[in-house]
Amino acid sequence: MSCCKYKKDLLNRLSRIEGHLKKVKKMVEEDNYCIDIITQSLAVQSALKAVDEKILDNHFRTCVREAILSDHEVDTKIQEVIKTLNFMRK
Repeated sequence: MSCCKYKKDLLNRLSRIEGHLKKVKKMVEEDNYCIDIITQSLAVQSALKAVDEKILDNHFRTCVREAILSDHEVDTKIQEVIKTLNFMRK
């Protein structure tokens, strides 16, 4: 399953994040105040986390749900989600 239900929203979010990331890069190039750079960088990271959460939500509602209903690859899907959640916590 793809994220096509949220594709437009995700692409819009990613475009905004890209713009913010370019701003962070420019701030570094221009030797802006460190705390200002970190603040912008944290905003980018937070926005990326929101994108990840949206994709994970979609994954539960599509791929995982389908696996459970069809009783096909359920353990594999669960392990993928656990691995992803553990990675997200780091």
